[in-house]
Amino acid sequence: DSTQHLKPYGVKLFLSADCNAPHRGVSAVLVFPQEVQAPSTPLCVVLDGNAMLFSNEMGQVFQEQGLEGAVPMGEESSVLLYFQGSLKAFAMHLGKMCKKFSQEKSPVRTYLVTTCSGQDMGIRAVKTLQKWGLQIDEAFFMDRAPKGPILTQIQPPSFFGNRLHNIQEAQNVAVPSAWVP
Repeated sequence: DSTQHLKPYGVKLFLSADCNAPHRGVSAVLVFPQEVQAPSTPLCVVLDGNAMLFSNEMGQVFQEQGLEGAVPMGEESSVLLYFQGSLKAFAMHLGKMCKKFSQEKSPVRTYLVTTCSGQDMGIRAVKTLQKWGLQIDEAFFMDRAPKGPILTQIQPPSFFGNRLHNIQEAQNVAVPSAWVP
């Protein structure tokens, strides 16, 4: 089993088309097979700012108790440090890679596309990613609007999402996608 080497080799993200593949404690996503075109330059990385980055627990608390229940008031109220999702390590590593280049010469362009509005959790998501070391080049706060039109414009080589309806929407606009369980 080649997955036994994931942690010792410092793998930050394990992509698999096999939903039964063990991921050995490494961030993992299920890739839906689809014909993929070679990525353009720069490489566009689109992150879904919902439970994928900040855990399902945060989303549930936010839905039940609103913003005040999801994030305690005080100094840390603008950062979602309390709810860390399955791709935090990947986001942090991506941030380290991006810092090696100036913004103008970076081979990577980062996007946040979230169903949140910019007035609530959206801004907090951006600030949390900054706290983790990842600067977002562009953020789209969809306020529950469909993500397909934005994904069509960005044309990323892959979209990572935690909800299957978002995955289906990405596939409907010919954007390869991966499900983050």
